Amino acid sequence: MSLRAALAPVLHRLGHAAGLSLSRAKEFSVARIVTFHAVGVPSCSTEAFTAQLEYLKQNFRVVPFAELVKALRDRQPDIAHWIALTFDDGTRNNGTVAAPILKRLGLPATFFICPGLVGRGVWLWNHEARERLRSLPFAEFAALADSFGRTGENLEAVIKWMKTLPLHSRTHIERVIRDATPNFRPSDAQRTEFDLMNWDELKALDPSLITIGAHSTNHPILANCTPAELAAEVADCRALLENELGRAVEFFCYPNGDFNAEVTQLARVTYTAAVTTQPGFVKPGADLHQLPRLNCCATLPHFAWRLHRPTA
Repeated sequence: MSLRAALAPVLHRLGHAAGLSLSRAKEFSVARIVTFHAVGVPSCSTEAFTAQLEYLKQNFRVVPFAELVKALRDRQPDIAHWIALTFDDGTRNNGTVAAPILKRLGLPATFFICPGLVGRGVWLWNHEARERLRSLPFAEFAALADSFGRTGENLEAVIKWMKTLPLHSRTHIERVIRDATPNFRPSDAQRTEFDLMNWDELKALDPSLITIGAHSTNHPILANCTPAELAAEVADCRALLENELGRAVEFFCYPNGDFNAEVTQLARVTYTAAVTTQPGFVKPGADLHQLPRLNCCATLPHFAWRLHRPTA
């Protein structure tokens, strides 16, 4: 660990305790979109999640994502200190942990859902592949990585490599990993983190508080998809969600944050707006289909710091 990385948590705590992080964040006349994934898990505990929401409610104006998009479309000049909350993937803990806290605090949010995965009892492909590989003894993992031509690479490097593959090649590697881990059974902790909501749970979400957005049909890397695959993942995704939930779906979230010109163009003709994983602030005149966001953090001091230093 570098000295800078070691000192960062100390700086975050000092900045938050002294109010410097907040005052610095208020100097930027911008809006912010915050990204959450799983909640009530080690990477984002219930306590840390609640503290971050309470901090935002106390110090900023938390608005529905649709309200922020409308302000941008109407070229409303004053969106300073607006916050929109977004949740990617549709994990069950978003419904069981996050939604009740959002309701108690009266804070709106958008949940981005993959309808092809809902109700099938499956995880996002990268979650499943990662946990299956993690379950292997090192020698077996190394042999499997060697068979992929990834000699000497660690688990995360293999997942990163899989993200570069065309869809048909990646799904083939997924099958190989499943065949290599026939005895894999998710633990309770893994299921708490990675299980997805089913249709009944999605339908039970309060529509006055929770907006449903599209996150592709099956969560592929869209930049690696063929035109036909793109149509199924981007355009068909909206229809699947609207038909099943009876709600209008206007917003899109690029899986893994990956997109190219073709992906963006399809998003433009299908959705009112789309969000990326690129860190940054939202300013008047922003491209509605390449909106940046800020990631949540494991602690409130780090999160408060990120509100003025998006990449920190």
